[in-house]
Formats: sequence, structure tokens, C-alpha cells
Amino acid sequence: MLMIIDRILLLVYRNLVAAIDKVFLIWQVAFPVVYIFVAGYAYTAMMGNQDIKIGSLSVTYTSFLTAGMIGFNVMNGSTVAGSIIWNDKRNGMFQQLLVMPFSKVQYIIGNLITIILIGLASAAVIIIIGFPTMFGHVNITLWTIPYTVYSLVVGSIFFGSFTITLATKIKSSEGYNVISNGLFLFFAFVSSSFYPAQGLPEPLYVAFYINPLTYIVDISRAGIFSHVNGFTNIEVIIISFLAATVFLIATRSMVRMKI
Repeated sequence: MLMIIDRILLLVYRNLVAAIDKVFLIWQVAFPVVYIFVAGYAYTAMMGNQDIKIGSLSVTYTSFLTAGMIGFNVMNGSTVAGSIIWNDKRNGMFQQLLVMPFSKVQYIIGNLITIILIGLASAAVIIIIGFPTMFGHVNITLWTIPYTVYSLVVGSIFFGSFTITLATKIKSSEGYNVISNGLFLFFAFVSSSFYPAQGLPEPLYVAFYINPLTYIVDISRAGIFSHVNGFTNIEVIIISFLAATVFLIATRSMVRMKI
């Protein structure tokens, strides 16, 4: 068991040091921060400083958006998992790793741990930088913070497994980029990342709650604003089931992928 853990940690170290573009890591934090301070205040002015309802709570739009961008960033960063696979395949590194004492399952787990670490680190930076926008609304407690952390971890597993599955099925890196970017646009804008689901037309409301990102963002917000209720726990169960299912699909796809 210790040997397996050591191998996975070696893969994680390799991903962080050699397999990930450092410019991407900067963009991973810069994009949400720019969006928060530009779009957040611009939309707030357009809305006439109207507050957003989260259950019984009322928060400013910038607070709502900052909390939403934390979950959104998890999805955005998960593209790393698929990109690592494509770069390794193109450079012949994937074959070399499998010749070494690394299995395909260890390779998947290493990729997922990598994006979990990136997601948690970028979330912490966004919270710190964006804290002024949420000042007066943040109410993190020992009871609710695990919800936010869990949403980031399970979100990384879901979207990381999703991009791994795409990377194993699609035959070209160009096709992978087009399809993943197109799907992620749907995930991003048909979710509660940028605006609340309440008050939307029924078809769009239903689409929001078909989208896994909505659950991730909602759970993350519930932890940040200490608004955990029964529906939050239902969302935890749903996204946990979806993440486990997609992880199994990704593992099966990776194991069956021909080198």
C-alpha cells in the first residue's frame, strides 16, 4: 500500500513540476479575479445595487459571484487532467510511464489529486483576494466549511474524470479542445455560478439542476455563507453519486485505452 501511495505521489509531483504550464496556473487565478472585480461591480451597478436572495439570506451580487467563481474555477481547472493525457500521449511520455512501475489507475488518481490540489489552492487565493467583496456576508464555521471543501474536492473528481474520459475517447487534441470548451460553456452559463436559479423560466430552471456545476457551486456557497439546509445535503448526495459514476467511467475508459 505504501508503495502504491509513493507512486501516486510521484505522479502528482511530476504533474505539478513538469506537466502543467505555469502560465495556466496564473490564468487559473487571474481570470476569476478579473471577472469578480470587473463584471461583479458592473452588473451590480446595472442591477441598481439589488441584493441576491440565497434562501433567507440577502447578499450583494459581488458576494454571490465571488462565491460562485470558486466552484466555477474547479471546473475550469479540471481541463488540466485531459491536457496532461494529451501531452503525454503526443510526447510519448504515457508509454514510458506505463513501462515504469505505474498503472493506468495510479495515473488517473495522480491526475485527479493534481487538479484537487490546484482547485483548493486557487480557491484559497480567490477567497483571500475577493474577501473585500464578501465582507459582511461571509460566515464560515467549523460546521459549514467542510461543505465548501467537499464541494471543491468532489467537483474536481467529477470534472477531472469527465475530461479524462473525453481525452481517452476523442482521437485528436483539436477535437478534444473544441468539444471540452463547448461543453464547459454550457456547464458555466447554464448553472448558478453567475446568477441564481430562482425566478428563471421553468425549462431553464430544470436545465440548471441537470447541470452538476450547479450543485458544486450551491454547496460551496452554502458553506461560505453558513446556509446549510436539507436541500444542501440532497445536493451533496447527488453530486457524490455523479462523481463516483464518472470516475468509474473514466477508469474503465483509461484501462481499455489502447496505447
